Amino acid sequence: MIFQKVLKGIPNLTEKDVNYIISNTGILSNLLRNNPNFQLSEIKEELTESNLINHLSNYHGTLPSSNKWSKLGKTYGEVSPFISTTAGAVQRDNSKNIIFPTFITAIRFATKNFKTSGCIFYTYVQVLGKESIPLESFSEEVRELHIFKDFLPYHQQGEITAKLRIPSISIEKAEIYNGKKAFQCLNKGTKPIPAKIILNPDYANPEKYCNIRNYF
Repeated sequence: MIFQKVLKGIPNLTEKDVNYIISNTGILSNLLRNNPNFQLSEIKEELTESNLINHLSNYHGTLPSSNKWSKLGKTYGEVSPFISTTAGAVQRDNSKNIIFPTFITAIRFATKNFKTSGCIFYTYVQVLGKESIPLESFSEEVRELHIFKDFLPYHQQGEITAKLRIPSISIEKAEIYNGKKAFQCLNKGTKPIPAKIILNPDYANPEKYCNIRNYF
């Protein structure tokens, strides 16, 4: 088992929203956020390879009538039990490796490509180094080509896919950014400065444990 540090970008959160996530709920999957009556007994039927592939490649697709959530008029993403996070990616192109930094991916998601304000959560998940879709405690290393060998169009996003909920105790801090200002900074070659940094006093630092893997 490895503790994998990741970033999660979420747009349009108020400071109150961020504090509530850090101190209370943690980061919830859309399945839990949009379906308050969801039962624990339903977890097994949600954590499937089919649902994971739809989360990764058909997020905005309309649910078929055979899906039990279709009557809600939702897309795959809106009822997904999975949570996308990023740990960066490397792609090989002829004689060189192309690095897709974690922060850039996270801030693009947080600000909807620099069009709005957004928040980046610094957190971690647990991975096994192999596919473990039915096991809700462990995230999927989708970016790892030795594990997920099928082609995925968004490999450059460096996806590590969490399940159901990232506990608040795993969130180190949150940074709130103004999208337009962040874009201006990046265009000048400087790292954006967050408008607000919110630390989690209850953060359980994984450095106390073994097998820590950082993002790049």
